[in-house]
Amino acid sequence: MNLTSEQLRIINHRGGHARVSAVAGSGKTTTMVERIGRLLERGIAAENILVLMFNRSARQSFEQTMRSRLAAVDRKLPEIRTFHSLGLRLVNSFTRRGSLAGCRLVTEEYVAERLARSVANEVCRQQQGEGGILTSEDVEEFLTFIDRVKSCVETPHTVFSRLDLPKRLDFFPAAFLLFEQMRQKQRLRFFADLIYDPLMALRGDADLIRWVADRVDHIIVDEYQDINETQQHLLRIVAGERARVMAVGDVDQCIYEWRGARPEYMTTRFAADFANPAEYRLSYTFRYGHRLSLAANHLIANNIKRDGKQCISHPLKGPTELCCLEQGATDRLVAVLRTWMEKGRSLGEAAILVRLFAQTVPVELALLEASIPYTLEGGANIFDCEEILGLTGYLKLALDTLQNEPLDQRRRILTAMFCQPHLGIKKKEIETLAESVALHCANDSGSVPAVILGWKNGDYPPFIRKRFARAAETWQWLLGVDPGENGADFLKKIVKRLDLYDFYHSFSGRAAAAENRVRTCEALIDFAGKRGLSVQGVVDTIDEFKCGRVKEDRQGILITSVHRAKGLEWPLVILPGLEEGVFPFFREKDAATDMEDERRLFYVGMTRAVERLVLIHPADVSLKKSIAAHGALVREPSRASRFLFEANPGLSVLLGRYLEQQRESDTRTVAATDIGIARTYLAAVGSSIRLVESADKQREGSAGERGELKEMEILRTEQIHEGMSVVHPKFGCGRVVAVRDRRQGRLLVDFDNHGEMILLASYARLRG
Repeated sequence: MNLTSEQLRIINHRGGHARVSAVAGSGKTTTMVERIGRLLERGIAAENILVLMFNRSARQSFEQTMRSRLAAVDRKLPEIRTFHSLGLRLVNSFTRRGSLAGCRLVTEEYVAERLARSVANEVCRQQQGEGGILTSEDVEEFLTFIDRVKSCVETPHTVFSRLDLPKRLDFFPAAFLLFEQMRQKQRLRFFADLIYDPLMALRGDADLIRWVADRVDHIIVDEYQDINETQQHLLRIVAGERARVMAVGDVDQCIYEWRGARPEYMTTRFAADFANPAEYRLSYTFRYGHRLSLAANHLIANNIKRDGKQCISHPLKGPTELCCLEQGATDRLVAVLRTWMEKGRSLGEAAILVRLFAQTVPVELALLEASIPYTLEGGANIFDCEEILGLTGYLKLALDTLQNEPLDQRRRILTAMFCQPHLGIKKKEIETLAESVALHCANDSGSVPAVILGWKNGDYPPFIRKRFARAAETWQWLLGVDPGENGADFLKKIVKRLDLYDFYHSFSGRAAAAENRVRTCEALIDFAGKRGLSVQGVVDTIDEFKCGRVKEDRQGILITSVHRAKGLEWPLVILPGLEEGVFPFFREKDAATDMEDERRLFYVGMTRAVERLVLIHPADVSLKKSIAAHGALVREPSRASRFLFEANPGLSVLLGRYLEQQRESDTRTVAATDIGIARTYLAAVGSSIRLVESADKQREGSAGERGELKEMEILRTEQIHEGMSVVHPKFGCGRVVAVRDRRQGRLLVDFDNHGEMILLASYARLRG
């Protein structure tokens, strides 16, 4: 087995603590396994080596590799643990000692959800009155909040103050305290408590700390960039003064900040908690070639919270194609996949990665239309998506065909309709209403408004009664309206009449969730518009797609989020919809931090590719100029993601091709801009290619100055006022009709070609 000199230095490390910064695909599993083998050779007992992973699948994969590679070692191998399995071991020990109360470990998610829903509803009603009704999305947000509090050592009030959550959810801290009281009263222990409970028991108990600490000689932590505060505290206690800790990770792949992970743990915190660590790097990637390495380096160099390492393709690694494609009249994604299959490759070797699950809607529609099978992981497919179900339900009602649906499907559609917009009543009540309407609808759709108004007279606050009245009016309107021939136009009418986008922004726990729902609706409208579908055509097309999908049994391409793709790789990776405001998806609050988070996420998405990476973006003259100029950034407004500019694809592809030719003493000269990263890379691989600054620069100043120029062009919330003329990168010219919420930046804009739309200023990127 050939190991690099970097790997050998890590394997043979002696002395104190060590921090290993490893690029994507650098063979860190091999390195850690060989490190374990070396420790065993030195006479360290397996019981004195603790190896920690972050999830069960990673643990199982590592354990399998270790047993295979160290099969010849005639010694017991160490146990591989996750942080949670270590926590469970401590929980059991502390319970036997009487330091923790005995509780039942509950792994069924519905139990935690049921308790969270009950507690959150109770506290919400206490603080906000009987009108405080929570949606399923609010409960999910509360569960996330609970996990966030348990990932750190701060009070729930402090955690809430740091999160970008709406004021209407400010009962979360009090609800957390009640949740914990009820959990302990019922003697329940959930997954997050396996670390949280023992850590709370350890804090302030010096005897218990002494009993836990100093039991092993060596600790190896994989994916250290994913660690959170409670895990860091636990690691420090377990290590004590005896253990030498080796942390292995990549700060550039720290993408779980919403779970409590932060880049600082890798860059500064490790050295603060484990003094004077030796510094090692795994710089060579065995996954992808020079073109992608150069592009990834160009991109991530724009981050400040990192360690400055470069990713270098190993000399034995073959080429990786890097392709930027404009979205066009013909679907580029489908064309890419057909070409892939024509070359004899399978769809199982490819993945489509998205930033927001709303991006999957146009992707699914394109694949369904082309009869290309797919699997969607992590989100609801188009036929189960509440927004799509609701909109198609309204279309079917206008066409007087809703009653033709099977009863079960009719119930599902009606439930979605009564949640778009939400009536503000409990889930069970909505389901009961949907059941009643489904039965009445089968016999006489005209009787349904009276059924809905009957609910209005229930024991509800006035604002809920108004929602019932409006739902009845909408039903009556749809029964009598002529939907016309244009499906896209009628969908826009429905969205406008329901104030649907305004509802999403005011009702969603996070701005990201609201924008995701808006973009889901926009994707269906765009699909209908681009294909010139009538109202009946939209309904027929979706139903036809659904029938074809049910019969589909071929292996399909995977569609999933970039977050879920971390740690995986595919020969072909496609990143669609690379539009500014979508990827990066950013907020005004903590904008600089958000942008670094988004850039790391984009870096992770790019570096999943082995043979080919396809980046699909909207038409953008600026990007064309940038690629042609080998790195120049221009001042013109861009529709394409800024990350495409930062990745410098023109220069990365050009130099990558030259390096792949492996010519002896290649002394050619390349003129480009932004050459610093590329020059460092060429030196690292020993290339004689000469880089010079292009004489015809299309930009001025530093990267930071360019960023400031671009940001100055975009209107901030406080600059926007009613009556102002604005330009949107997608919808074109319009006029601000109203500023609905100055704090959130929620605007009503009337566009010349798209009508009135609700937008958030921080996402819309409006210009004056």
